[in-house]
Amino acid sequence: MVDPINFTNYNRTDNELQEVLIFGLLVAGKNALTTSRLLDALLRDFSHIGDSPFEIVRRFELDRLPKLSTVLKDYGFGCYNMKAKGLYELVRSGVNLRTCTADDLEKIRGIGPKTANLFLMHTRKAYRGCCIDTHILKFLKEKGYDVPKSTPTGRKYKQIEKIFLTICDAMSMSPADLDLKVWRYYSGHSSDCSFLNYQLPKAVVSFPDSNNIENRHNCRMIG
Repeated sequence: MVDPINFTNYNRTDNELQEVLIFGLLVAGKNALTTSRLLDALLRDFSHIGDSPFEIVRRFELDRLPKLSTVLKDYGFGCYNMKAKGLYELVRSGVNLRTCTADDLEKIRGIGPKTANLFLMHTRKAYRGCCIDTHILKFLKEKGYDVPKSTPTGRKYKQIEKIFLTICDAMSMSPADLDLKVWRYYSGHSSDCSFLNYQLPKAVVSFPDSNNIENRHNCRMIG
């Protein structure tokens, strides 16, 4: 079962990697703990002994089980038609979850840079990327950056990712560690806001060619 509160794990089994990526595809627009619980129930209810998560999805596609979109709806997942198509495409893709890149994952329906980075950042220790969700955007806004309220796309996503990674370097934290601290705090699963108190050096405050992402960092201390 995926544990969103202790999400980072660089030693997952193949089945665990599959479940984490399925979780990433399903969690969009839904509470992480609820998604984890519902996904675990679905996999347990439809698994045979020895089945991997991808094999369960394949059996849905081969009409050996009820229609996947209907099951997703019954289990409380939104956008169930789109997510079912994404899951089918994922298991057909043959993607190697131990060696794939973000670009490889983003070729699959329903997986954008946010989902791809969520998976790679929390399953590979050396990976450098950022899952820019509403929690990361709240954090950057709190630190004085002029960022949108919802996840951007394209060039703007890359620009905000660069800001986040530079902050990680300045704080001597991995992207996964800071991402998890931010998520725990802003989702109400931790009262630890020590990461907000870090005063960024001037070198981190300036980001040239920001394409209207104006950095208004005032280096204030936040209690």
